[in-house]
Amino acid sequence: MATTNPSGIEAVEETERKYTADTDLTLPDLSGLPGVEALADERIELAAQYYDTRDLRLLRAGITLRRREGGDDAGWHLKLPSGLDTRTELRFPLGDDTGTPPAELLGLLRGVRRDQAVELAALLTTSRRRIRAKGPGETVLAEIVVDDVVAVRGADDAQVQWREIEVELGRNGTGQGGASLLDAVDDRLTAEGIERSPSPSKLHRVLGDLIPDEPKVGGPAGYLRDYLATELRELELTDIAVRREAPDSVHSMRKAARRARSALQTYAGDLGLDESVVDELRWLGRRLSPSRDLEVQWERLLDRVAEIPVESHREPAKARIDEYFSRQSEIAGIEAVAALDSDRYLQMLLALDALIAGLATAPQTSRKVRKAKAGDLTGSLEQLAEKVSKRVRAVRRADTPEERDARMHRARKGAKRMRYAIEVIRPLHPKRAGKALDHFDAFQDLLGEFQDSVVAREHLLDIVSEQGHAAESSFGLGIAYHREALLGEAQAVHLEDAWKEALRAAKPLWK
Repeated sequence: MATTNPSGIEAVEETERKYTADTDLTLPDLSGLPGVEALADERIELAAQYYDTRDLRLLRAGITLRRREGGDDAGWHLKLPSGLDTRTELRFPLGDDTGTPPAELLGLLRGVRRDQAVELAALLTTSRRRIRAKGPGETVLAEIVVDDVVAVRGADDAQVQWREIEVELGRNGTGQGGASLLDAVDDRLTAEGIERSPSPSKLHRVLGDLIPDEPKVGGPAGYLRDYLATELRELELTDIAVRREAPDSVHSMRKAARRARSALQTYAGDLGLDESVVDELRWLGRRLSPSRDLEVQWERLLDRVAEIPVESHREPAKARIDEYFSRQSEIAGIEAVAALDSDRYLQMLLALDALIAGLATAPQTSRKVRKAKAGDLTGSLEQLAEKVSKRVRAVRRADTPEERDARMHRARKGAKRMRYAIEVIRPLHPKRAGKALDHFDAFQDLLGEFQDSVVAREHLLDIVSEQGHAAESSFGLGIAYHREALLGEAQAVHLEDAWKEALRAAKPLWK
């Protein structure tokens, strides 16, 4: 399914599989594929210019930016990773300027490219044989193409030629039936000895040898490096999603920032690392929080309104909630993107780049670092567990409901940090860490539900305090407030028992 946003960028989900092919390849018989009633064969000539930063930051992130002429989808294309065999393709019209990518697409890539300029990376011409597999009503279920490609690299003018096969689902071929069709074509190809391509894209085949191999880092430094590199990649991709206003993107980005920050807070001292980027990751999380929290609370309170027993009070209450959150969310969204456009954010990304690179190359000779390299970092995890235990015990000593709520929130933040710290060392103790993480998920669900109920009540009080609304809506919102209070109390009762279970599961990691 394709969608278009106000900037004129069309988004299309693309599911395809690539295969290697000899120049004398003959396609196997494609008749009788499931759901296919006809095959249409045609020839197409394509020409594409690919752009990237000088150090190939887009390609290293699994992203391609091209201007393509020919075929029925000519234009600027920005391809983003989206899952196994799937990518999101953002399309923009060709325009008159043939040598400069559109500002709308470059803006989406500001974080990934670290605001570097892009330049011509490769020229590709493709002679394509396309076979369209059609179902009922001439709908295109899939395309099987054989591409003869000639590529010229921008860096050194080296020329590369090859043949490959792509099998791509049509817009009407998605769903379970689409996967079955892909598998059926795969069976036909592999039976003829045609194998899946090791290159995820044409550009990777042309420029992949210019990307340096990731250094092998063992021990504690390696665990942390791999964890941070994964979260940095997630930050880059969710950065684009937030700018596109994609669903759940702010939540995913904030979670990646929190994971990276928690890992550094726990283990940076053990490895002698500069911890200044921790504050920057915290700043980013705080700038993203309003947008994400409003998204969660809006959905939550609409669920509460649906539970109002008096039907005549539901619609007025829903209208007030929608009015309140739509106004707040628009402001928060603008502020989130402003943070991503700031120099401070770019400097944070560059600091993470340097820190990750340093874990692979910097000599680590201090006594503290040698001790960490000889051990497995679990000492820091044990210390963190004791801190969380103290926070949990402090909850019962609170003198007021407000103090109790604040202490529950501190316990929640500590438990999150500990959960992410366990993720870092999971390669060291896979089974024990996996069991501990299962219990921490349950503990976090309890604390998260409690905190959401606290925030929901705060929003309800803000909504009710606004003047000029009917009594019916205020009555409905009052019922929602009471329901949230009951939910919060139910979670608080189980706090200590839930923590004991989580702690019992985690202790084997350091005992």
